[in-house]
Amino acid sequence: MRLLAAVVTALTLANPLHALEGYGAIGGDYALPHAGSSDMLISVLGGVTTADAPLAFGAEAEFGLALGASSDFNTRRLRGVARYDFGTVTAFGAAGVDQFVYDNVTDTGLSLGLGGEFELQGNMALRGEFIRSFIRDGDTENTTTTRLGLVYRF
Repeated sequence: MRLLAAVVTALTLANPLHALEGYGAIGGDYALPHAGSSDMLISVLGGVTTADAPLAFGAEAEFGLALGASSDFNTRRLRGVARYDFGTVTAFGAAGVDQFVYDNVTDTGLSLGLGGEFELQGNMALRGEFIRSFIRDGDTENTTTTRLGLVYRF
């Protein structure tokens, strides 16, 4: 967590504000613990990356809210992101820290993500991602999350 905060601070100070690109997204998540029942979430995330092309670096934060009666946890993530722009498709990888929040319990872990965004029109893109969460503290099983959502770039 400290390393991620240091990287975000260094990126922010190394680039003037006009050289940063912000974005927000909303997505539907299907989380599948490796032992147990699946969960559906709706995630809202925001992030900032350097405006360098084609390779950019940045950070994003997200909140996932349980959707439906069968879902029993919410998620929070803080991640570092590396992106490579191929034109209409942008590939990205992410690594960071996760929290799975139940009624009175918070389990923590690390996650790795791999995904892509397909440019739709203007500042909009369709985003798909696989996230693998490795739980280090708590009773939650390691979880794989599949995400599909929309991104708006500022």
